[in-house]
Amino acid sequence: MKKIVISLLLLNTAMAQGGETSITPDASSNKDMPNVVVIYSDDQGWGDVGYHGYDDIRTPNIDKLAEQGTQFSQAYVSASVCGPSRAGLVTGVYQQRLGYYGNGNGATIPTSQPTFMEMMKSQGYTTGVIGKWHLGDKGGHPVNRGADFYYGFLNGSHDYDWSDSKEGGKKWQSPIYRNFAIEPPIQNSDGYLTEMFTNEAVDFIERSAEKPFVLYLAYNAVHHPWVVPQRYLDRLKDVKADDERKLFAGMLLAMDDGVGAVMETLKSKGLDENTLVFFMSDNGSPRGQGLKKPRKKQRGQTVMSNPGPFNGFKGDTYEGGIRVPFIMRWPNKIPQGATYNKPVINLDIAATMLARTGVTNPPEGLAFDGVDLLPHITGKTGKEPHKTLYWRRDDDYAIRNGDWKLTWNDQSGPQTIRLFNVVNDPGEYLDVSNLNPKIAQDLQNQFDAWDSQLPQNAYGRTARNRNVHFENGNIRSVKQFNAEINSKQQQQ
Repeated sequence: MKKIVISLLLLNTAMAQGGETSITPDASSNKDMPNVVVIYSDDQGWGDVGYHGYDDIRTPNIDKLAEQGTQFSQAYVSASVCGPSRAGLVTGVYQQRLGYYGNGNGATIPTSQPTFMEMMKSQGYTTGVIGKWHLGDKGGHPVNRGADFYYGFLNGSHDYDWSDSKEGGKKWQSPIYRNFAIEPPIQNSDGYLTEMFTNEAVDFIERSAEKPFVLYLAYNAVHHPWVVPQRYLDRLKDVKADDERKLFAGMLLAMDDGVGAVMETLKSKGLDENTLVFFMSDNGSPRGQGLKKPRKKQRGQTVMSNPGPFNGFKGDTYEGGIRVPFIMRWPNKIPQGATYNKPVINLDIAATMLARTGVTNPPEGLAFDGVDLLPHITGKTGKEPHKTLYWRRDDDYAIRNGDWKLTWNDQSGPQTIRLFNVVNDPGEYLDVSNLNPKIAQDLQNQFDAWDSQLPQNAYGRTARNRNVHFENGNIRSVKQFNAEINSKQQQQ
């Protein structure tokens, strides 16, 4: 096989909010016990789907999901990097409340906090996890966290055509597991990992069709390394894009084929109309991309993944790092071909699927921060899913309240605290903190009230700019902070 290989509020208020906003499903949804499929892509930016209006990429099956379901114009993830984003996804809880902030250092979800696999399993579901885990190994293995079946790799990135037969080698060539057993190396069968994950997903659906199941299909596409069989590039000859974007598009096309295969399998097994499907990316476009130096990109310089109109990249709390494609599909249950325009977050996925079983909060641990989205997108309630959303990763942070967003980042802009109206200015071009000092300060205080109550990072460095003394009356002045930063930058 020829391949191209290129190498709110206080914490207790947030806890209470999770219980208040979970909505018990009606009797019919309890009776239906829908199957659930969660497809989580990797490093796929806003501009990496056709249904967002981009014609230099080809995603016909993902676009079909959007046509047949509801897409979200303001969908966020709870972290701008892979591991913590996945921790938020599978728990429905701000992962920071679990001491989980970043990648690496043995980060894993505490056993005191159940995953949606564990909770759905307790409701009679067969559970499968396929693909990238990145939520710890050993005790944090998917089979130990509610998966009846697991096929995939445990760390954060992986070669698409090569794997080891034992642990201890290069991390990106780590073994592929079937439950706890190591699979034969990928190269022995001349395989391509994206296709292998698709095949396992199809097989799981086929053998689980007789009772309710939940499948978490976590592709590592389109995360680097950039590797794609030539046959996918051959299908993109008519796409107007340069070679680097086309290489990326080939990887995405392989994953899109997988989405199509999953949907076709549901249909062939008569499960199509009783399956709730979610599709979402784990974070925005990576800053590091491309085959030529410098690979570290700035706004407007992307050559592979595209953050669309947004500022920032993976790792930032600007929109480009945390605002992602998101689709829900459930025939005859949610609107078809609709766009929902209010802010939602990946935390809502766990709450939404559990609500179908009558579970409105975890039986133990912290209450959901996510909410059941169905009443919102079907019009049963006019209430917004979230009044306030929060982000914290290392020193970067943000808070969104209504149309306003306050954010601080160490990259993709000046290191001042910045305020944006993200409805009028979704590209975050115009910092209006000086024009709206009270709004900026109120949001900073609200963020500090939430952030100061969070536990320290259990698996790495704790944020250096956390206002730990906020409760004692220590107020971080946005105006003063920005004046000091501006003065330092002028002296340089």
